[in-house]
Amino acid sequence: MTNTLAKKIPVTIISGFLGAGKTTLLNQILGSNTNTRIAVMVNDFGKINIDSKLIISQTQTTISLANGCVCCTVEGDLIVQLNALIRDPVAGPEHILIEASGISNPSKIASTIRYPQFRDRLYIDSIISILDADQFGRLEGDMANLASEQLDVADIIVINKIDLVSDAELAKLKNNWLYPNARVIETSFSKFPLPLLFGLEQTDSQKNLNDQENMFFDIKNTAPDTSPHSQLFDTWSWSCAAVLDASKLKQVLMTLPKEIYRAKGVCQLNVFPDNACSVHLVGNRVEVAPSVFWEEKTRKTELVFIGLSGSIDKKDLNERLNHCVHI
Repeated sequence: MTNTLAKKIPVTIISGFLGAGKTTLLNQILGSNTNTRIAVMVNDFGKINIDSKLIISQTQTTISLANGCVCCTVEGDLIVQLNALIRDPVAGPEHILIEASGISNPSKIASTIRYPQFRDRLYIDSIISILDADQFGRLEGDMANLASEQLDVADIIVINKIDLVSDAELAKLKNNWLYPNARVIETSFSKFPLPLLFGLEQTDSQKNLNDQENMFFDIKNTAPDTSPHSQLFDTWSWSCAAVLDASKLKQVLMTLPKEIYRAKGVCQLNVFPDNACSVHLVGNRVEVAPSVFWEEKTRKTELVFIGLSGSIDKKDLNERLNHCVHI
């Protein structure tokens, strides 16, 4: 599958108000084997607990880990630091995670990623916002407005610490703060499925996602996880040799159930007959863009979907996608 996006570096922005669980999530990322060279940019990695056995080298602003991760502080000009990270297209990171400050709006970071100078090197894979189920509803005034802004720009919202609230409190929180079609993950201890964090690059579409090692991060010295992970997520793939109508395809993607979190692939579309087109759905954001020129033998649409178990009506979705064939 040939795709210009594969040559760019995906960027994931993790936001959330103070104490929501961002650092816990980053601790798990840096301690896990993702089979991907990751650069994690944080405001202060002094709070991150990194096993000394993982550390290869360390300076005042950078920690290099044995699993291929690099952790560096976000200080000074973000543009300068991003340019430094992507300077080496061979040995540089394959994915960049940026932790937004707990009191900042992640849209400013997103705007930086979209600067013309990064157009051919970076793209926003997802913006994830974490909220504390126990504390979020108690925020007031400017803090409540800021927290709301963080949710407004999120592709996927993570409601963390659900073990600390009742079902009624959780329902009230969602009703008061979330828009109806928000893509939401409910969890405790910042546990989060890797394919949703890093996109679909590591997903085998023929397997249930839980078959992958480290599908969910394991957290040491915390309450045991008893949720049935093997039943949480499914993937489904669809392929088609015919040319698709771009407007019909986009309509299908925009009207997917909110329990389907991501879709990604390469399509042949009527609006760009000579180009492979990359398709990327995360949350409620759909992006369709021309990529490289087709090689005749590779002309084929291939899409992969990921969602909660039972959320992908394969028969219905197959019929809707088949109706996207350009006549």
